[in-house]
Amino acid sequence: MQAWLSFLSTLSQSTANLGHRQVLILSGPLDWSWPLLKPWLTQFNNNAILSQRIPKDISGKQLQTNKPSNLLGYESDNVVFNCHDGLYPDALTAISGTLVCGGILFILCPDTKLWPTYADDFAKNRAPHTPQTTPPPNNFYMIKHLLHKAKRHNAIIIKPENQLPGLSPAPSSLWQAPSELTNDQKRVYKDIGDTFNLPGYIHVITADRGRGKSHLLGKLLYCLINSNKDNGIKYYLTAHNKPACLAIYKALEQSDPSFSTKITFIPPEKVLSTVTKHDILFVDEAASLPVNLLIQYSTHMDKLILATTTHGYEGTGKGFQVRFFAHLNDLNSSNSVHHHSLTNPVRYSNTDPLEHWLFDAFWLNSEPSGLNLNHKQVVKPFVKLIEQHQLATDNHLLEEVFGLLVQAHYQTRPSDFRDILDAPGFKLFALLNGDDKQHTVLAACLISDEGPVLNTIPETTPTLHQDIFNGLRRPKGHLMPQVLAHHMGLVDALTLRGARIIRIATLPNLQQQNLASLLLTSVSEHLNNKQYDYLGSSYADTKDVRNFWLKNKFTRVRIGNKQDAASGTHSALTLKGLSPQGIKLEKTAEAVFLRSTKPIDNITAITENESQMLDAFLSQRGSYEHAKQLLARLKGWNLDFPKKASKEFKQQVSNWLYPHQK
Repeated sequence: MQAWLSFLSTLSQSTANLGHRQVLILSGPLDWSWPLLKPWLTQFNNNAILSQRIPKDISGKQLQTNKPSNLLGYESDNVVFNCHDGLYPDALTAISGTLVCGGILFILCPDTKLWPTYADDFAKNRAPHTPQTTPPPNNFYMIKHLLHKAKRHNAIIIKPENQLPGLSPAPSSLWQAPSELTNDQKRVYKDIGDTFNLPGYIHVITADRGRGKSHLLGKLLYCLINSNKDNGIKYYLTAHNKPACLAIYKALEQSDPSFSTKITFIPPEKVLSTVTKHDILFVDEAASLPVNLLIQYSTHMDKLILATTTHGYEGTGKGFQVRFFAHLNDLNSSNSVHHHSLTNPVRYSNTDPLEHWLFDAFWLNSEPSGLNLNHKQVVKPFVKLIEQHQLATDNHLLEEVFGLLVQAHYQTRPSDFRDILDAPGFKLFALLNGDDKQHTVLAACLISDEGPVLNTIPETTPTLHQDIFNGLRRPKGHLMPQVLAHHMGLVDALTLRGARIIRIATLPNLQQQNLASLLLTSVSEHLNNKQYDYLGSSYADTKDVRNFWLKNKFTRVRIGNKQDAASGTHSALTLKGLSPQGIKLEKTAEAVFLRSTKPIDNITAITENESQMLDAFLSQRGSYEHAKQLLARLKGWNLDFPKKASKEFKQQVSNWLYPHQK
């Protein structure tokens, strides 16, 4: 044990001297790796541990792998990521940003030779419901890819049977973290400070993790508050959550401890109702908020300063830039719009192996080669179905595809990369430019098989379908057929074979050239030839996206009541029948949707389908969303809808309906 502690101490010191963070993979059983970690972790106060179970004597703060946005704002001396529970890409890339210089990321995993064959919890949780005869889901290609990249970036792998590796002597010259603002930060600080007296401005600061953008926001806040005392202006700060702003408050306290009380943190959803036109709003990690909400901020107030991560766990950086910057460029406002970027890391050196490993492994800085093409250079494009094993063995093609999705779609995350490589039932179609030897990806469409929803015991399938309708069961996956059955009463959808479009994207520079439509037509033809019943998608219902689906002969069959957390818009379901049964489903769903907008004179005028769904709501756990829509359409309805339907509310509904049934 003493040799092990001496090894870690030398490794940490050498790593700190270089301005690095180190990756150390402990490949073996947990009853071997946890005891190894215990004496090392005891020496530190800020250990972050991502694990479903932690031995009682292990020192550290337990964090959840399924909520990566909650991992922002921390600083960690060491990070322990227990991959025996599952490889969660979003959490891995998020927590790495909290590790300080000299810190070690410990990855606990099974034997590296066997690990790719394990069906871990992450894969199981994302895999759709299937009969027991279906092979278990795994992370085979993802883990092989991650380990390959780890070795490429000198990650250390230790196994129980191996001796500790030798370490190079520590460098004589020490890397020093900047004691004040870097030249990068000073440039942006001055540029923004020069506009403080303007009547209106919008500043957007973009940077990778660890570039000091939150620290810079704190310094800017101090400067603003200090130079505008007693002028009546209020200063507000918003972000995904308050812990994400710890670096801002720390920078304020360094300047003047009393100033941290002079700024009010406010949840994003309360900004518009609280912040006035003349107040000043700071937004940190802006890309983690709905773009539509940010657009409303930009038109609601005169002075706005935003900062966001360009690449990171949320995968929204590039899409945020494309979509939000396009809005700012078109903004008809007297506010001056300024874009700033920070490029040099401040918490570690620009040769940090941990950052380079994750950027390389998850293509977080990938740039598709087609970004320089114009429409005249697109010659004889053709569509190709690319199998997962082909992607896994073709780095160029993999980077092209994922780089395109990162560039063009604001919700693309590292976990999507895992799905592209390993998720069962996923298919990738790419539109390739035919005028080059190493084909350029112009557009990509990622789909997932959905339905039929079968039980593991065929004789009980009707019961499963009824339970889905009644809201008693929600098998994994199969989003569209379950929404159609539970929220619209179309139980027959559960018996059909469909596919859902997860992503469809075109290179930003080649949009409006009908390339996505060309790709979509080919995908529809392929699925029709393979005896699929329908193709559909769940999407953020903005005008431009809706028009795309309508142009391609898809029918909008549903709009959700709630706003989508990522897009800030209502989600919608669109459908295109391929087989006779699929076409019938499409038309029936459209009829149900169109009827849902019309008033109902009395309870006797509801259809049999609506009556069954209302009964399911009152007697089972049927769709509350559908019940609200139906009840609100009834003439004379005068009860308020609670956030959740309690037994008391259901009794109130029954009491209200009863006299109308006489």
